[in-house]
Amino acid sequence: MRTPTLKTIAQSLTAVAMGVTMISGGAALASAAPGRGHGFDRNVASGRLSRFDYSLEGRGGYVTAVTGTSVTVESLSGLTTTFALTPTTTYREGDSPTSIGSLVVGDRIHVAVSATAPQTATAVTIELAELMGVVTGVNANTVSIRSDQGFTRTIIVSPTTTYREGGSSTTLSSVAVGSRIEAQGTIDANGVSLDALNVLIDANIHRETFRGVVQSFTSSSVTVLSSGGVIETFAFTTTTTFKSGDVTLTAGSLAAGQHVTVSFDSAAATTALNVSIELAKVTGTVASIAGDLITLSGGEGFSRPVLVSGQTTYVEKGKSATLANISVGTRIRAEGTVAADLITLDALRVTISPSRDRNTPAKGSNSNHSNRKSPDRTR
Repeated sequence: MRTPTLKTIAQSLTAVAMGVTMISGGAALASAAPGRGHGFDRNVASGRLSRFDYSLEGRGGYVTAVTGTSVTVESLSGLTTTFALTPTTTYREGDSPTSIGSLVVGDRIHVAVSATAPQTATAVTIELAELMGVVTGVNANTVSIRSDQGFTRTIIVSPTTTYREGGSSTTLSSVAVGSRIEAQGTIDANGVSLDALNVLIDANIHRETFRGVVQSFTSSSVTVLSSGGVIETFAFTTTTTFKSGDVTLTAGSLAAGQHVTVSFDSAAATTALNVSIELAKVTGTVASIAGDLITLSGGEGFSRPVLVSGQTTYVEKGKSATLANISVGTRIRAEGTVAADLITLDALRVTISPSRDRNTPAKGSNSNHSNRKSPDRTR
């Protein structure tokens, strides 16, 4: 096995550095354009790390010249190589077949060769330019986006542009203001816009969240104060859901002082899609059980009343249990909402701690201790 030289290692580190640059510049125009400067500060062909390890393979990089029978490529290491193109050379643009006519100066490509003819290209793959960001405007021919850094970019679409959302084909009508998209294509002749071949729509980008403490609520809305001092009121609809983890709740589970996370659509920022309620939790040892009321003794000796109901679920050792599994001396953790008296917990879920076998000594204890008499200290 060949030992890598210092030069090879340096090239590999340079490739990693390029990858970091490419990741951090994900929303910038994602391909090299004619006239870019030399060195490693030029634009890149993708907002993500390239799948081609040009520096090690030495058969890929930026197109510096192209004719009907050859293509000249400058690798990331600065090496310039000319590959012959033949009638049997195949071409791909991203994942789609294309022709030699798609090759232009400034493209970043990968060149496949055979072992017997290392200067002849058997296949050429053009790495598409990419733009990604949040849609700020849409018309019949263009989509405007704003990058995460705040730059505005224009994506040119056409009847041949394809669209996908959530794994399914769709149309331009699915691209809406507030959507987050990733477009792939070629750089337009203006050197700034992207001529899109395909557009991927993030199905979840519309959803945003607001987290804070419930200040007030009604059956139709909730007012929340964020940690930054911002107050927002969200309206409920018939489709608004209320949850805590995997537990389904209702608007009636809300209480002032609760921590909640409200999900909403950026296009309807005052309407709650879901309210995630952070349940109150009480842990302690059962001191008494009277019907549906369990009284706990906390670690500091305070009594904590827990009210259970037919909707309360019980879990012990990962399996479903019932109220009958709880007895005086059992340690439990109850989760639920604070009752109107602001003292009692209305339990939605109770987790029962495994009870220690009375015949099993505690960890680290000597099993013979129970049979020994205490030393006589009354001498």
